[in-house]
Amino acid sequence: MHEAIADTGPVLHLHEIRRLESLRIFDRLVMPDLVAEELRAYGLDPSHLGVTALKVTITSVERTEWGPVLSEANQPTIHPADAQVFVLARLSQFQKLVLTDDLALRRRLESQGATVVGSVGVLVRAYTNGHPKRDELESAVDALFTTSTLHMSRAFRTYVRRLLADLP
Repeated sequence: MHEAIADTGPVLHLHEIRRLESLRIFDRLVMPDLVAEELRAYGLDPSHLGVTALKVTITSVERTEWGPVLSEANQPTIHPADAQVFVLARLSQFQKLVLTDDLALRRRLESQGATVVGSVGVLVRAYTNGHPKRDELESAVDALFTTSTLHMSRAFRTYVRRLLADLP
């Protein structure tokens, strides 16, 4: 079973560009309760994303577990929902794939050996699995750049363009 731990960003950004079906590359998404709350605040029901064959599990993570993660010394600052994602990743011994567009959370997870994928990575993985087609992938990435709330540096946009050019 392909399973991932989801932060708010990729689910929200894929929703904004109408590409939630890219999440079909997973059988199951696990998300902490604060991520689910954030998605609801954006008008998105996390328990039913409308993606066929995708099971979403919302997991309660107690403040006693995620609170200390917020104040770990010499670590980038993260938000409470991100701390919950970190806790879930740690419970999997950093073996489950984590979906996040948050750079600080990405750095903390990768420092522990976790594999992290953002919105662009989900689209590219979906493309390598046969859907979307090349032109649809490029259109989706353009939409991430222009219409989603995902903030990307100019350098990252350039990197993504090179990545896309190197894909078969």
